[in-house]
Amino acid sequence: MWVNIFLKKSGMIAAFFLLLFQFAVASTPLLIERTNPETIDRLKESAKISHLYKSPVWSALLHVNNGHANILESGFLLSLPNFSLANELDRTLDFLYSGEQARVCRFPARYLWLRRELNVPALPLDACPDVMEFRQKAPLDELALVFASESIAQPASMMGHTFLKFSGKNEQGQEINHAISFYTDADTINLPKLLFDSMVVGKKGYFSLAPYHEKQQLYVDIEQRNVWEYQLTLTDSQRELIRLHLLELKQTRLTYFFQKYNCATLLNFILGLTGQPLPDKGWWVTPKDLVKNAAQAGLINTTRVITPSRWIVNGLTNQISVSEQQSIREQVHQGTAASNLNRSGNESAFIRLTFSQAYNQYAYFNGTVNKETWQKNNQTLTALGTELFSDKSLSADNRYNPINTPGDSQVSLSALYDAGEAALALTFLPISHTLNDDNRNYANESSLQLFSTTLKVPLHKGSPKLDKLIIYDMQSITPHNVLTGGVSSRFHIAVEPHLNKQLSDNRSFAMSGGLGYTKRIVPDIDVYVLVGGGGAYAKSHSYLYSTLEMGAILREVWNMKSLF
Repeated sequence: MWVNIFLKKSGMIAAFFLLLFQFAVASTPLLIERTNPETIDRLKESAKISHLYKSPVWSALLHVNNGHANILESGFLLSLPNFSLANELDRTLDFLYSGEQARVCRFPARYLWLRRELNVPALPLDACPDVMEFRQKAPLDELALVFASESIAQPASMMGHTFLKFSGKNEQGQEINHAISFYTDADTINLPKLLFDSMVVGKKGYFSLAPYHEKQQLYVDIEQRNVWEYQLTLTDSQRELIRLHLLELKQTRLTYFFQKYNCATLLNFILGLTGQPLPDKGWWVTPKDLVKNAAQAGLINTTRVITPSRWIVNGLTNQISVSEQQSIREQVHQGTAASNLNRSGNESAFIRLTFSQAYNQYAYFNGTVNKETWQKNNQTLTALGTELFSDKSLSADNRYNPINTPGDSQVSLSALYDAGEAALALTFLPISHTLNDDNRNYANESSLQLFSTTLKVPLHKGSPKLDKLIIYDMQSITPHNVLTGGVSSRFHIAVEPHLNKQLSDNRSFAMSGGLGYTKRIVPDIDVYVLVGGGGAYAKSHSYLYSTLEMGAILREVWNMKSLF
C-alpha cells in the first residue's frame, strides 16, 4: 500500500503509529466475538487523528447538515443526547465491536464505510438476513434517480416527487426493476391541517419497495404526470453503500417534514454517500433542487422521459382538426382505431397515429374504454407504427426537463400608488412560482405559492408593514380539450387586506376557492373564467364572500407575457 503524507514534524510520530496500527488491523482474524478494548481505543484514536468524522460521507450517513441532525432517534444516533459527529463515530465503533457480531446488521453501511476508510476488523456482514434478502430481491446493477412531475391538484404532489429505481438481473438472469420511495400519508382534503402537521408537528415517514412498473403506471397512466429517469454514474462500491444505508433507514423511525425532511432531502443525503459534493441550496430542498444538485455534481449519465397520454393528446390537438379528433375518438371506442388512418407514411400520418395511440391509452385508464377494446386497438396501432414509422418517435421538449427549469424561489420589487401614497412592495416567495412567471415547463399556466410574504414600504411617511402573507395559493388555468376535458381551479389561504364598508383596508385571514373554464383560442392565448367564494375573519367578526375572475394570458415574442 502506497501512502502519501504531508505532515509537520509534530505529526510524523502519530502518522508512523497510524500506519503500524492499520497494518496490525489488516492482520486481525475475521471472526471474533468481541474486540479487545485496547483495539477499540486505537480505532478511535486513528479516526481522531485522520479527522474521519469531518468526512461529508459520514455526515450523509447520519443525515446531518451543517451540524443539524434530521433523525433524532436513539436507535439511529447512538450518542444522543450529546450528539456530535465525533461522538457518534466513537459510539458506532463501541457498538460494532463491544458486543455480538450480529450488531453489524443494524449499521451495515456505517461498517462498510469504516472498513474502507479505517480498515477496521472484518465482521460477518454476509450473515445478516436482511442484507442477503435485499441483495437477492432487489439486484442493483444500475441506479436511477426518478422525478415525477408536479400535480398541483394534489397537495402531496404539488412540488413533484423523487425516488430511486433499482435495476439488475436476479439469480435466474431475469431483468427486474424496483422503486424505493420515501413519503408520508397525505390522503386528506383538510389542507390546513395537512400543512400544519407536515410543517410544524411532523408526520410519520414511510419507505416502500415496489415493482417499478407499478409506480410508473400510477404516475404516468393514472395521475398523468411526466416521469423523468436519470441514470446515475456510480461505482459498484457506491451502489452497495447506498443499498446498505437504505437498510439502516428501514430500521429507523423517520419523521417527515415538508420543508426540511422530505423525499428530496432524504435522497440528497443518499446521493451524498457517493462522496461527490452536492450544492448547498439552503434550508429547503425540493425535488427539482435534488435533480439539479445531481446534475451539477456530475452524477447523471443519461436521461429518459416517459410522457403521459393526456399530455400527448393535448400537445397534438392543434395539429389535428376538431372533426378528426371526434372521428378518432369514435373509432377508438368502437375498437377500430386503425381503420381510417392515413397509411402514406408522411409526418401527418405519423401525428394521427400517435394521437390515436395516446387517446386509446388515456381512454382505457380513464375508464371510457374496456380492456378488450384497448388491447385490440393497441395491437393494430402498434403493428401499423412498426410497419410505417419504425424510425420515428416523439421527442420531449427539453424545457420540461427539471434540470432546465427556473428556480423554486424568487424576490420581486414593485412600485405602488395607493390612496394618494407612493410605496414599494418587496415580495419574497420561498417556494415555487406565479402566473406572471415563464410557465412553459408546466403542462399549463399555473401558480403555486407557499408562504409568499409582501412587505409594503411607504416612500414618504410611515414605517414598513406586512401587506400580505400567502400561506398557500394554487391556481391552474387548464384549457378545456374536446377529448380529455380539463377544469381550471384555484384554492387560496392568506392573511391579506380586504376592503370594509368604508373602503379602507382591514387585515383579514381568508380562505377561498373556485372552479372555471379555460379556452385556448390560439396556441399562445388563453382566456378563462373562475367562479367561487370564500370566508374571512377580521377584527372579531367573520364573513362570507363570492368571487368572479375573468382574464386572458398572452405568451408573446422574446419570452414576454401579458396578463389581463
